[in-house]
Amino acid sequence: MGEENPLAIVAGVGPGLGAALCRRLSAAGYAVAGLARSRDYTDELAAEMEAAGGTARMLACDLTDEHAVRESLDSAIADLGAPAVLIYNAGAIAMRPFAEIPVEEFDRLWAVNCRGAFLCARHVVPAMQARGRGTIIFTGASAATKAAANFSAFGAGKFALRGMAQSMARELGPQGIHVAHVVIDGMIWTPKNRARPGVTQDNTLHPEAIAQSYMALIDQDRSAWTQELDLRPDVETF
Repeated sequence: MGEENPLAIVAGVGPGLGAALCRRLSAAGYAVAGLARSRDYTDELAAEMEAAGGTARMLACDLTDEHAVRESLDSAIADLGAPAVLIYNAGAIAMRPFAEIPVEEFDRLWAVNCRGAFLCARHVVPAMQARGRGTIIFTGASAATKAAANFSAFGAGKFALRGMAQSMARELGPQGIHVAHVVIDGMIWTPKNRARPGVTQDNTLHPEAIAQSYMALIDQDRSAWTQELDLRPDVETF
């Protein structure tokens, strides 16, 4: 990685993919700053990583709030150094017929799925530009390419996220900043999803396997960068 304990920021940490990303980054030698709506779960995760010899800090943050994002990221950077990696992993989903979508729900989904990503990325990009290197990864979804019926609000936010990632990659790539968008095409094996009917380990994406793919993106040589990667279980139709 070229430096000791570079900072990796994971925005959107829960007991599924977010936790797997934090663990994998910590094991690879990154100092990890995790942002989540609350610290109920993340404090335990930080203690686990520190017990294994890592450096971790968890912050409660509303990722749609500009002031909160700025304050949280400034605090993490002041403690742990310049950001080398940003992963925006937050997401919000709702299923509702188009004509029944409240404006407030549309705005909330767009804010979590796209606005928060913009706020986080905008805050770290100048430091990455100054260093001439960095990696930004956005967690996307199937709806970014094929929004299903009754997912208009979700699809709008995820399409916007994908478009922003494409533009950023074209602009920032020549400056040494790798921007990638990952389409998660399927359900993730998380504690919440395990309770859903028909959901099994065999028809879901496993968080640790997804995290492994993210690390491969982070480690890519700039002569062969991936801008978009789609991941799905082998039984998923597409």
